[in-house]
Amino acid sequence: MEIAKRIVEAAAEAASDDASEGYFSKIDQFYIPEWLTMQFVANNLISFTPLFSYGTTVLAIHKSQTSLGFSLDICATMLIASILRVSYYLITPYEITLLRQSIVMILIQLILLKVALNYRPEDAKYENLEPVETLSELLQDVWEQYFPANPFDVYSTDWKPLLKSLSWKNLLGFGYKIVLVCVYKFLKFFDPSFKRFKGFWQWNDDLMYWKFLLVFGSLQFFITLIISKVFNWESFSQWIGSLIGSLGLFIESLLPLPQISIFYKLKSVQGFKLIILVSWLCGDILKISYLVFGASNISVIFLCFGLFQMSLDIYIACQYIYYKYYYPSLRHDEENPEIMSSKEELELRDLSSLQKEMIL
Repeated sequence: MEIAKRIVEAAAEAASDDASEGYFSKIDQFYIPEWLTMQFVANNLISFTPLFSYGTTVLAIHKSQTSLGFSLDICATMLIASILRVSYYLITPYEITLLRQSIVMILIQLILLKVALNYRPEDAKYENLEPVETLSELLQDVWEQYFPANPFDVYSTDWKPLLKSLSWKNLLGFGYKIVLVCVYKFLKFFDPSFKRFKGFWQWNDDLMYWKFLLVFGSLQFFITLIISKVFNWESFSQWIGSLIGSLGLFIESLLPLPQISIFYKLKSVQGFKLIILVSWLCGDILKISYLVFGASNISVIFLCFGLFQMSLDIYIACQYIYYKYYYPSLRHDEENPEIMSSKEELELRDLSSLQKEMIL
């Protein structure tokens, strides 16, 4: 009897094991497909992140009926950088996930540009922007500062007085100021509140934006295909590929500059969504991690561009925190000094009364 009982228990246990295995196999079969892996989820999150980060900005601009506080230069930077990244893939193929992300970025940036142009404020029109000094004017001012006795004249044939007045101190000071002038002009180009040369990306006619993107994208892909696929110049195409990749990363690293200028001018974060900043910082971490750990034979300059962009994004994060949480209260206190002084008087009275109580 006891042997029969053991046989029955073993059979029941085996049946339960078979049933549980069958149940879990059915769960795996019907609820967890084989293609739904962690890598699949991660790749799609990376690819479609631009839809979430910039899609919320599209909805916010459409809801508020104004693009005040949002820089159109963000669209220009991301569109140009993404087009360069796609053309770079034609020469040097990289991870398909990153290619898909670039294509998604182009699509969402086109939508964002359309919405931002539709609700562009009057202050952003070209005629309402502030003029900036020309490069020749700045160079002439620097020249007159260091060589006042020798007016700047390119066509002059008498250079003897100038050569006699030269000194190492003047030359070093002049060179230093020239570098500052170049940096100044470079930064002013990315400040959307100042007029640019030929009004680049500040056109009043919306059609000019689409013409530029069409011409730039067509020329870029045409030249890339001709070099890499038609003529099959391997050595030259690799050099062009490195140039395109470096240029794309450099342009993308300048992405925060226009937004930094807008924050500084408006003293507000209106029109700028926090999710964009979060996506920028997360993108920086992913990019630097990929360059350090995932990629091989990567130039140091790529890493420098990534670190430079991350430093600018961190600066924007500090700006965002300051203008959203600290600046409004500071501005309120400055505009109402009487309230501030009354608060200080009350605090002093409370402190003096507390001291009297302690003495007594």
